[in-house]
Amino acid sequence: MIVSIKPVRPGKTDVRIATIQQVTTDYPRHVLAGRKWTRCSRSAAGSDCAVSCRTSTIRWILAAAAGGVTGLSQVGSDWARALHRLWSAAVVIDSREQLAALVLPPLQELPGVRAVWGLRHGPDGVTAYRWRGLPLTAERRALAESLAPQAPGPARVIELRGHEFTRVVAVRFEEPGQAAGTILVAVGAAADAGFVADCLTQVIEVTQEAVRRLAVVRAEQDQQVRDALLAEASLQMDAVLDAEQTMYRVPRMAVPAIAEGCLVFIDDDGGKPVLRGAVHVDMRRLDAMLRDPAAVQLLAEPGEHRLELRTRGRVIGRLVFLFDRPPDRIPPTAFLRDLTARAALAIDNSTLYEQRRQEVIRMQQHLLPTRLPRVAGLSVAASYTVGDRVLEVGGDFYDVVVRDDGAVAALIGDVCGRGVDAAALTGMARHTLATLLQEGVSPRRALTRLNERLRLDGSWRFITVGVALLRPDRDGFAVQWTSAGHPAPVVLRTGADARRGAGGGVPVGVLDSPVFASSRLRLRAGDTLLMFTDGLTESRDGTGTMFEQAGLTTALDRLRDVPVQTLVDDLSESAQAADDIALLAVRACDGR
Repeated sequence: MIVSIKPVRPGKTDVRIATIQQVTTDYPRHVLAGRKWTRCSRSAAGSDCAVSCRTSTIRWILAAAAGGVTGLSQVGSDWARALHRLWSAAVVIDSREQLAALVLPPLQELPGVRAVWGLRHGPDGVTAYRWRGLPLTAERRALAESLAPQAPGPARVIELRGHEFTRVVAVRFEEPGQAAGTILVAVGAAADAGFVADCLTQVIEVTQEAVRRLAVVRAEQDQQVRDALLAEASLQMDAVLDAEQTMYRVPRMAVPAIAEGCLVFIDDDGGKPVLRGAVHVDMRRLDAMLRDPAAVQLLAEPGEHRLELRTRGRVIGRLVFLFDRPPDRIPPTAFLRDLTARAALAIDNSTLYEQRRQEVIRMQQHLLPTRLPRVAGLSVAASYTVGDRVLEVGGDFYDVVVRDDGAVAALIGDVCGRGVDAAALTGMARHTLATLLQEGVSPRRALTRLNERLRLDGSWRFITVGVALLRPDRDGFAVQWTSAGHPAPVVLRTGADARRGAGGGVPVGVLDSPVFASSRLRLRAGDTLLMFTDGLTESRDGTGTMFEQAGLTTALDRLRDVPVQTLVDDLSESAQAADDIALLAVRACDGR
C-alpha cells in the first residue's frame, strides 16, 4: 500500500490510498465529500480513493483501509475497523434512535469501559436517555445530567469517587435546528482515559455527520410532503365552484395533515368576519370553543397562524390554523402562506362564480313570465333550470296566453346561442308571439311574422318554436300543435304509456319562406301535455348517454300522476343539465 498525506487546512487533511492488491470485501472504502460519505467502487488493482477528514481520524481510516497498520496495537486496529463500520452505517440510518443503537455499543466494547450513556437535550431538560452497560437508574440519571457539559467542546475527563467507576469522559454536541446531545463514557481505574477520549471524539464526529444527514433527509421528505399536500389541496379546492362546498373543502384539506384545526372567516359587506367553515380533529372541543363569542372574536383577529385570505388585491377574510403538536412539527410560515393564498383564490373564484350565476338566473327570470294565467279546466306549471356549467343567459323561453275566444295558446322556444344578443332576441320572440297569439292570430301566421322580422333584421340566429293551441272540446281539449323545428311534445295519459307527438318544421329565421309542421292531439281529463326544450332530452349522464335514451321514459312513468308543478320540477332535476332546460306542462282537469 502507498499512502500520501497532504494538509488542506488546520485540522483537515487529504489522504490518498493507492491500493496495489484488491481491497478486501470486509471493509468497503468510502469517500467523504464535504459532509457526506459516498461509496467507492471496489475495483481491481490500481484504483485509488481520496478521503478528506479530520486529522485526528487519519490513522483510524488508514488502519481500516489496510486491515491494520504497523504501529497500532490490536485494540487500535479493532477500533479502526469499528470506526470504519460506523461511518459506513451512519449514511443509512433513519432516526436518532437508530443512531444511538449504532454509536453506543462500540464505545462499550473498549477496554475498561463500564457504561456508555446518551442524553438528548430539549428546551426544558433531557428528553431521552439511552445507555449500554450500567443502566441509567434514577440516581445515575441525576449524576449523568450533572456531569453533562453545558456547551460543546473537546472531550472532558471527570474524576469521580464513591461510584462503580472512577472517571467519566463526556462530550456535548450541537447542530443548528436539532436537539443537542451528550455522550458520557464511564471507565474504571485501569482504562486509558486518553484513548477513550479520542474514540469518543471520533464517535461524536460520526454522530454529528449522521444528525446533519438526518436533518437534510427529513427536510427533503417534509418538503416533498408539503409539495404533495399543496398539489392535492389545489385539486380539492378547485374541483368545485359551489361556494358552500368550497368553504367546507378548504378546512377539510388542512386537517389533520397540516394542522389539528382550521377555520375560515369571510368578511361580510361591512367588513365583519363571519365564520363560514370549521374543522378540528376533536369536534367536541371545537364546538365548545365556538360557543364562546370572545374566543371566536379572538380567532378572527390577526395573529400567529391566523393568515389573511388575500386575492386580487383585496382581503376577503382570514384562514386560522390551530396546532396541538411539537413546535418542530408545525409547517413553516411560508408553506402556510402559500396554502392560504391558494385557498383565497379558490374561495374568491367560487364566490364570484356564484354571484355571476345568480345574476344570470335573475336576468333569465326577467325574460320569462312572472306568473302563468289561471285557466278553467286546465292546470298549468313551468320550470326553468340554468345549466350548471353556464354563466351566460340562455335563449329558452315559454309563455301561456288566453285568447278572447276561450282558446289557450301555450308556446315554448329556444334561441340559438347564449349571451346578451341571445337574451335580447329571446325577449323579443316571446313578447312578439305572445302578443300575436293573444290577439287571435293563428300559430302559423304568428310564426311567419316572427320569421319575417328575423330575416329583415339580418340576424344569423334561429329559433325553434312549438305552439300548442288548446280549445275546449266535449270532456277535454282539442290540441293543435305547430312546430318550427322544435322537439315534439309528450302526452301523459292516465293508465297508459307516454306518447310522443309529432315535431318537424324548420326553425324560424332560417328560410325566407318558413316551413312548419302541424299535428292534432286530444287531452282528456287527467291527461298532461308536456312541452320542453332540447336541454332536457340532450342532457347526458356520466357515460355520455342522452337522457332521452336512458332516463326520460322511466322518469315520465314515475311522475305521470303527480301534480304538474312537481312533474316539471322533478323532471328537470332528473336530467344532468349542461344546457338550460325549459319545461311547460298543461293538464286537463276533471269537472271542467
